[in-house]
Amino acid sequence: MLNENKVFADTITTQFDQYVSGGQDGAEEVNSSSMPPRAKRVSVPGPFHGKELNVLHLPSKAILVIEGSVIGYNQGHNVFGSCNVPALVRDAFKAAHRKRRVAFSAEEKRQIENEEHLTLKRLDVGVNLEVPEGVTPTRLLVELAHELIDKGIDTSTYGYGETVYRNQHSQGSSQKFYDKAKQLIDTKSLPADLPNREAILNFAKTVIRSEVVLRYPKLKAMDMTKPRDCTFQTLKAELESAFNRLNLRGSVRAGLSGLDLRDVKHMYRTTYRCWENGDDLTLLLEPKAYKRQVAYFAEELGFDITTPPPESNGDLVQLGDVFTLTNAVTPPPGLWNGEDDAECALA
Repeated sequence: MLNENKVFADTITTQFDQYVSGGQDGAEEVNSSSMPPRAKRVSVPGPFHGKELNVLHLPSKAILVIEGSVIGYNQGHNVFGSCNVPALVRDAFKAAHRKRRVAFSAEEKRQIENEEHLTLKRLDVGVNLEVPEGVTPTRLLVELAHELIDKGIDTSTYGYGETVYRNQHSQGSSQKFYDKAKQLIDTKSLPADLPNREAILNFAKTVIRSEVVLRYPKLKAMDMTKPRDCTFQTLKAELESAFNRLNLRGSVRAGLSGLDLRDVKHMYRTTYRCWENGDDLTLLLEPKAYKRQVAYFAEELGFDITTPPPESNGDLVQLGDVFTLTNAVTPPPGLWNGEDDAECALA
């Protein structure tokens, strides 16, 4: 059953209107034709290296925008965390104030705590999905992308199958799936001094991350523009709506081979999938292309695609059993207690 410990709010963008105090220490003035005159932006450094929040101040419009992963800022990582959106928004404003990047008057503090003139512009809601034994995250993501494309769904992929987007450029909402561990390793985004660093990374290697990105038009349509509107029940409803649209029917044969599809060049991945499924490559490829691809697999990957694939030592893994909320997992005991900071004051 989906519960609060399985759901987290990652990137949050919050706009505070009628902000007049100013006083951003160390703010950088922005000279850009896309921004109002004297627009300023500044980073709010967190307790862990490389973890920060971004602040944009538009004095001519009396607007202050704070954006970033608050769970990442607080914890040093965003592998899992809180789904208490009101508390996370307060944390973001408290951090900007306490780090002396933004000065709030007493009245502005009261307004923020009461969510007056406060509007959510973006909210990323995520879960971690367990990867079954015998298959890799990349293989599951590649097969997911193929099925979404076959269904005519607006699909974007990046890397060697590490990231799959549904409706990426929608102004309402989109959904993404990706290999969280690879993203952490590639971007070196786990601080060296992070407590339980290896345990957190090991957990990330066992899951596929899925996030629903809710932008302002969608938030407005769903009456979720105030942090207090984003209860666990509303977040759960948005996740359920997104996952229900997938309606997946495909499958992956577990344990068929040890080859990770990310090791296969894009141009040869279809060939590998056909070989793995037992198709006759001599009928599918021109003789010169067949010879070239046989040489590539033999020399680069140590696979002989002129012979039948090995027998699968595992059952079929249904995509619908992986990419579903019933497959969402709770963070390991001891890595996170799931408790939120109840303090509200911006002192």
